[in-house]
Amino acid sequence: MRTYFIFFYSLLLLSCNDEVFIENKKTEKVPLSVAENFTMVYTDSTVVRSYISGKTHFDFSNDVLNYSELFNDVELIIYDKNKTSTIKSDYAIVYNIYKFMEFKGNVVIETTDGELLVTEQLFYDTENEWLFTENSFEYSDSSNKILANRLDSNRDFTDLVTGKLKGSINIINQ
Repeated sequence: MRTYFIFFYSLLLLSCNDEVFIENKKTEKVPLSVAENFTMVYTDSTVVRSYISGKTHFDFSNDVLNYSELFNDVELIIYDKNKTSTIKSDYAIVYNIYKFMEFKGNVVIETTDGELLVTEQLFYDTENEWLFTENSFEYSDSSNKILANRLDSNRDFTDLVTGKLKGSINIINQ
């Protein structure tokens, strides 16, 4: 009988494994806050620089990466002295520490100068005001229409590099 109990307790101890629970606990991310139908205003010296809005906002500033996820009808409006740029998408993620954003799904940039950029994914370095994507995109303004498979550009589209190019570009000598 004693052997039976020793065998039973040994089996019980060997079968107890909480490693899976610990691993799940480590990977589970819980947002610090959740907001619905939100609008955030970014200012610099009391001057409004940009607005960002959407249907759902998850704040993960409690995570090591310090990020936020934005869902459904995401819109970023950036104000400059000479023009306003609006970026819309289905989804966005903002990495606060790195000052970096990623937009996904039906990404559209429109400016008050009449520029239009359409793609499925776009990365935006907010500190250097630099845009890039490895996806195909379409860019147009009053005199150009560019279709290409890669974009690397400043936010004003004055320093634009593309991959394989299709479309027309008008070059004006000054």
